[in-house]
Amino acid sequence: MSSFKVFWVAFLMSYQVFFTRADSEVSLVPAMYVFGDSSVDSGNNNNLNTMAKANIYPYGIDFNNKSTGRFTNNKTFADLIAVKLGLPLPPPYLGVSESERYKVVTGINYASGACGILNDTRVGDCLSLDVQVKYFTSTVTNDLPKHFQSKDEIQNHLSKSIFLLSIGSNDYALNYFNRTTYQNKTPIEFADFLLEKLGSKLKELYDLGARKYVVAVAGQLGCSPSKFCDEVKNEKIKPLSDKLPKKLQELQAQLSGSSFISSNPFNFFNEIKNAPEKYGFKNISRSCYVDGEPLCDNREEYYYFDFAHGTEANYRIYANECFSGSKLCSPKNIEQLVQTP
Repeated sequence: MSSFKVFWVAFLMSYQVFFTRADSEVSLVPAMYVFGDSSVDSGNNNNLNTMAKANIYPYGIDFNNKSTGRFTNNKTFADLIAVKLGLPLPPPYLGVSESERYKVVTGINYASGACGILNDTRVGDCLSLDVQVKYFTSTVTNDLPKHFQSKDEIQNHLSKSIFLLSIGSNDYALNYFNRTTYQNKTPIEFADFLLEKLGSKLKELYDLGARKYVVAVAGQLGCSPSKFCDEVKNEKIKPLSDKLPKKLQELQAQLSGSSFISSNPFNFFNEIKNAPEKYGFKNISRSCYVDGEPLCDNREEYYYFDFAHGTEANYRIYANECFSGSKLCSPKNIEQLVQTP
């Protein structure tokens, strides 16, 4: 009987660490809610009918040697920001049972690999941004009321939380460059089209209680381990990141009490590309993991983990810079966003 009690206490302790709020003395915000694609997916695609999964070796090799569904060797950009905020890693929405979701009050990850801003951007089954926002709506209307005592408490919780979005790459890689659907649009027109769709979803999040946003869109997709670098392709993608800050400024002016950060990985990559050694990289044009070849020994020296996704060393640089630097995120960094009333 005593051994059973010891087991039960240990179970409850681990359960509490996963599902309850972090210590308020170290947590900078109540929660972080994550939306996006494979750059921040923490395992939602494990539960979908798709080939776009990262639940096998060597993904997660440095995450306690466990393939969680993250498209990298360890933590993603979103995970690293959560750690800096003093929060547990936001679990994948589809990885938590419906009966237990109300216990997750430090944030949830709705991101899905191979999906995008547009509903027709996909490979197999995935969660488009539209679906991700619908799932968050369920969190607000069905789950959080089981934990908080009133609507005011829920709104206070959400208004102080961080809403992180990293999305848009697949709208180019899997849609604009590979289908005829949007070929009648110039790169500028397509960027405007994406930002209009993205803006409507950001407004929906606002109506549900979001106030503090970190928004990142496509980087230099023309640069990859297999083709380094196609500048013609990069120039077609660049208008999205160029136009994002103005779009977010317009939204902030329209949405009372909101505060937006624009993350520009497109421009920041030039910093790394021009001086990789400064950032600790010896390889920025080769993958650490290539199917059929031995895995690289030192993941810290590689920018890319696989054919398109970064290593944790890569994501750590971006997370550190966006959290407390000035070169990646504007008009403020996340530390400053946290302090915004």
